[in-house]
Amino acid sequence: MADYTPESGPVPKGIDLTHGIIRSTYNGRNTTVGEAIVRRLSPHRNGKITAYDQELLLPASAPDTLRELHVLVALYEQQLLPEQKDLLGITTVRFDHALPAHRQWELARVWAHASFTARGLPVELVHHIPGLSGRKHKPHLHALWPVRVLNGATFGAFSDLTNPGAKAILANEWAALVRASP
Repeated sequence: MADYTPESGPVPKGIDLTHGIIRSTYNGRNTTVGEAIVRRLSPHRNGKITAYDQELLLPASAPDTLRELHVLVALYEQQLLPEQKDLLGITTVRFDHALPAHRQWELARVWAHASFTARGLPVELVHHIPGLSGRKHKPHLHALWPVRVLNGATFGAFSDLTNPGAKAILANEWAALVRASP
């Protein structure tokens, strides 16, 4: 499923987070916004959503007409700039096996609102629990977000989270939330 290069750099102790930008071409293979999202929703490529949970969160100023993921994706793909190579940001947090899935989800939603929607970025959250299919990988959550800020129903400027150092910003925000949670 590799379709991006994770940003390097340290994260706070005890935090398991990766971050990068999905581009229109990676290792000679082309992709679209929709295809990149579907790869996370249906990682076994059986055409069915097999993620444990998923939800689209919108910035406060987004119109209600964008509440459906396919509508948001269609609008974003329509508004891609002619030479735009960066498509989506992807930030993944991993959880200890002992943390209940509902708590993982609650933490991730709070973080996604603070770190993405508050910055004007819609974010699709995709929760995977590999243990449910007999795999030993940690439960994790992908936050997938357009690299351009949503203003009403128009995608405008590129987000600062596309710049080098964004991983550290997001990791510190995640760490602060984890430390503050009971």
